[in-house]
Amino acid sequence: MATLDFSLPNNIEAEACVLGGIMVAPNMIDVVRDIIKPSDFWDKLHERIFAAMCDLSDNGKTPSPVTLRPYLADDPDFKKAGGSAYLVSISSSPSIMIGIKEIAEQVAELSKRRTLIGAMADMIRRADTHSAEDSVSSIMEDADCSLSNILDSQLSESAGIKQVSAATAFDEMIAAYDEPDNGVRCHVIDGLDDVLGPIRPHHLVIAAGRPGMGKTAFALSYANGAAKAGHGVLFVSLEMSRMELMQRATSDMAYNGRVGVPYSMIRDGKLNTEDMRRVMSAGRVFREMPFNIIDAGSLTIGRLNMIVRRWKRRMAARGQSLDLVIIDYLQLMRADGRTSGATETVSQVSMGLKAIAKTYNVGVMALAQLNREVEKRADKKPMLSDLRDSGQIEQDADAVMFLYREEYYLRQGMTDPDSTEYQKMEQALDMVRGEIDFIVAKRRNGETGNVKGRFHGAFQAVRGAA
Repeated sequence: MATLDFSLPNNIEAEACVLGGIMVAPNMIDVVRDIIKPSDFWDKLHERIFAAMCDLSDNGKTPSPVTLRPYLADDPDFKKAGGSAYLVSISSSPSIMIGIKEIAEQVAELSKRRTLIGAMADMIRRADTHSAEDSVSSIMEDADCSLSNILDSQLSESAGIKQVSAATAFDEMIAAYDEPDNGVRCHVIDGLDDVLGPIRPHHLVIAAGRPGMGKTAFALSYANGAAKAGHGVLFVSLEMSRMELMQRATSDMAYNGRVGVPYSMIRDGKLNTEDMRRVMSAGRVFREMPFNIIDAGSLTIGRLNMIVRRWKRRMAARGQSLDLVIIDYLQLMRADGRTSGATETVSQVSMGLKAIAKTYNVGVMALAQLNREVEKRADKKPMLSDLRDSGQIEQDADAVMFLYREEYYLRQGMTDPDSTEYQKMEQALDMVRGEIDFIVAKRRNGETGNVKGRFHGAFQAVRGAA
């Protein structure tokens, strides 16, 4: 029988350097986690230390010798290495000044080599066994399959590609029939969930409109309703501060369709006893909901990708699922590199949002501005060609919905109260007061259509028409 006399490649010092580097620069843990997983460490103690670091990060805590100690206190290998003193020593080593990312890539590379060697060694052992039941052809087929699986795994990890057979995809489809509907619905705007459909994982939905159409109010009502129903929501605000956003969200939450606390009263702090009771009641609901806010004055698509990844992990550690990411709004996002203009920037952002939806198995809703062509038409009704700066948005989106409030335009055109036309215009205004139209102009996996809702501006709330 052949003798396989070799040692598997490893670099204990590199592993320690990665761990020490994370304790010095905790923000690097997400970068490292994209490159390696705990099982990639050769040293079992290092594997357990890295797993503990991941657990701490998922719970919003910073990995350090102090925070890691409770995870490892009863570990005999940890005690043998020196306990907390070992963590201090690897976090103060001069070698951690070398790039953590590059060293993590080396750790990952060595892990892949060990996997490859293990697969090849198994084939060699089988070939040397001379078993009648283990023919050369079967060994060669298994070797080819094993090596192909390793290669496919590496390619998929590096490019975000999932490679499966048609049979596997079919089995996944059938299995999905037995699972509960995993699409996100808002539950508070009657009819919208039917005409728009649920926002499913991988889907990019664009909610577009001109200024004054109530886009942010709609997004907050949708987010509140979805999160209240148990869907994990991440609201990324690029236009408003988290304080203003929460003031609006609280007014929406406190509104029950008849009474509530006006946004202006919450904003100005003019709350009576009953108002405060309603506000505090809304606060108790927020504490129970899987609803998180990102307040970002400026954000690139690459940075958003990191944020979504981090929150996906963090919410999973809490036993929650991140189901919907809302962006307010698309045109305020920036591309990662230099672009030749607004059109190219928006195109890159649009493609990036779709990639995030697919990579992290979440639905993405992005609010978007429309161009001024809308204002030139007599009825001001938006259409797909009005999407500002890029046709790429329409191409990437699984659904495009426009928000339209005729009341807004009628108010802009009101004449002097003393004119003969004023009474007629006032009557026309009364006919559409508080109405908001949701115009689904594109729906990749369903029919398009329109539905009406109610815009309760004083409470920054959007509800169904019923």
